[in-house]
Amino acid sequence: MGLLIVGNGPGGVELAKQLSDEYEVTIIEQEDLPYYIKPMLSHYIAGTVKKEKLFPYSLEWYENKGIELRLETKAEVIDRARKKLITSAGELPYDLLVIATGARPREPMIEGKENLMPLRTLRDAEKIKQLVENKGDVLIVGGGFIGLELAGNLSKAGYRVKLVHRGSNLLGLDNELTELIIEELASKGVEFYLNANVLKADREGVFTEKGYIEGRVKICAIGIIPNKELALKSGIHAGRGILIDERFRTSARDVYAIGDCAEYNEIICGTAKGAMGHAKVLANLIRGEEDRYAFEFRSTVFKFGDFPIAIIGETKGDGNWLDDKTKVFLKEGKVVGAVIIKDVKRALELERKIKSRVSINEL
Repeated sequence: MGLLIVGNGPGGVELAKQLSDEYEVTIIEQEDLPYYIKPMLSHYIAGTVKKEKLFPYSLEWYENKGIELRLETKAEVIDRARKKLITSAGELPYDLLVIATGARPREPMIEGKENLMPLRTLRDAEKIKQLVENKGDVLIVGGGFIGLELAGNLSKAGYRVKLVHRGSNLLGLDNELTELIIEELASKGVEFYLNANVLKADREGVFTEKGYIEGRVKICAIGIIPNKELALKSGIHAGRGILIDERFRTSARDVYAIGDCAEYNEIICGTAKGAMGHAKVLANLIRGEEDRYAFEFRSTVFKFGDFPIAIIGETKGDGNWLDDKTKVFLKEGKVVGAVIIKDVKRALELERKIKSRVSINEL
């Protein structure tokens, strides 16, 4: 049986690892590089991680695992009737096809947007790294996890960092937790400009509703757009992302989607951990084992410089501090979420208990 995977990111590679002993696995990838760890790009830019550490798997690793990796190959359209993928290098047959094309950075719709750089690929990171080392100060537009990781790592490395965010809260957290993140990063030198919509950018900075903010190196991290074009060209249903059911099936027979390109019940996973989780569950389903991914349950750990934070489950509504590092959230007397600062080793244990819907007294 031939398993064809479009995309060599965390979801695609994890699925290939899981099933390479059981299927003839081929990965199609537009880039010219083997898999690299994108969440570590901010560490590479800051100089705390060497380039070679971004690559956990060599080309020989793919060969030894029996995975055929086709780099610099673009997937054009899926011929669903003939079960063939049309690529820039010819046609490839498949028994099962998995779209794992990920997402790309959201582009700001403003004048001067060419002065703002995205961060999604190693090429982006190399360009930013060179500019940061030459100019020494950075302006980041966007207060999501990519922007905050960049801010934390670059300030830790001694660069001057400004962060501009259009809202008043970070990561969808409440005012109190937002303040904790701001205080921690501000103590390391990060300057925050909240409730500041960027209206225009030029070579020396950005114009916002709160005035002009200078920044010679300007990085835009305002979210992602799922790469759904292959599905759309192939007549497969899509919304914000490629629409899937609870078993990762698309509207096309024997075609699945995982990771940032996939949308389940209006949910886009948005993290490498989520994409790998998708892959592990889909591998079990393909093997004929019953499994289900908890799409609605958020669980992730970020590290902003020297400040780690874990976000688990729902983090809205009634919040209670268990201690000075753990805030839990309740619904109908049950714990439905938690935010843990600094002591993130507790995250796994708390995640298990939260999934079991325990009361606060059982934590």
